[in-house]
Amino acid sequence: MDKHFVNLEKKIERAIAQCDSLRAENLQLRQDLLQKIDEMRHLSDKVEEAKHRLHQLMNKVAGDHE
Repeated sequence: MDKHFVNLEKKIERAIAQCDSLRAENLQLRQDLLQKIDEMRHLSDKVEEAKHRLHQLMNKVAGDHE
């Protein structure tokens, strides 16, 4: 009977260790995701700024040809 309890205890310990590992991995993935979202927002802002500058330049060029 003790052997069964020892085996059960080992299985529980492995399950707890795996849970801890998955929790840590999940936290890291969430942090990575937040970083990528921040990078995406920054790049999106840069694209919008570039589009605005391009439109201004196109309007200036169109105005110079009139």
